[in-house]
Amino acid sequence: MPDRPARHALVWLSAQADWRADVAAHDARLAAWFAQGWPAVVARRAADDPDPRVRLGVPLPPAEGKQRLGLRVPLGDIVRQQAPLELAEVRVHPGLPEAWQDALAALDRLAPARVFGAFAWQVLTGLQYVHARSDIDLLWDVETAPDADALVAAVQAWELRFGRRVDGELSLPDGGAVNWREYGGGSRQVLVKRVDGAGLELRSNLFGCVGLPRRAWHYGVAW
Repeated sequence: MPDRPARHALVWLSAQADWRADVAAHDARLAAWFAQGWPAVVARRAADDPDPRVRLGVPLPPAEGKQRLGLRVPLGDIVRQQAPLELAEVRVHPGLPEAWQDALAALDRLAPARVFGAFAWQVLTGLQYVHARSDIDLLWDVETAPDADALVAAVQAWELRFGRRVDGELSLPDGGAVNWREYGGGSRQVLVKRVDGAGLELRSNLFGCVGLPRRAWHYGVAW
């Protein structure tokens, strides 16, 4: 049986997986999706959710209304899992708009990042997710408050330079994550998301566990 995957992890299901859509009307579309060999993404569970199954999501492209189809699956029916794609890999994909190339190259130079959202799903499926007004969704590992502050300032400067928007999260040493823009706002408390829930935490405590080993993606890449 695989280890329980982290938020944003990509997972592939066995052909006999006993998954259940959150909305029964989505069963046929999800079955067609998995028949293509495409993954789902691990979603956050509510802290008081009694269901032990893994929560997953399948985001459909704009041509299908940008719906996010939810489902649940027993952990044992996951046959493969991996971390989100690296920005360095995504940005050179030939299917992305040419207008994004310089911006993505500059963004990649700021810090190593992983990609979720439209850019990742276009690379994974070949379907059209990215358009001229798309945002890019990124995850960055940060180990200390100074690292986080410097990264936030660099991303803010990137947005001003290229006139594009970055959504995403700073991945904390203990495996939690905080929205980079919320962190940059300087509020005393920020919302920290984890695979089993979310809650407000003091920003002064976010890096209190520096020095402890960072959890790793199961194929060996830190997150």
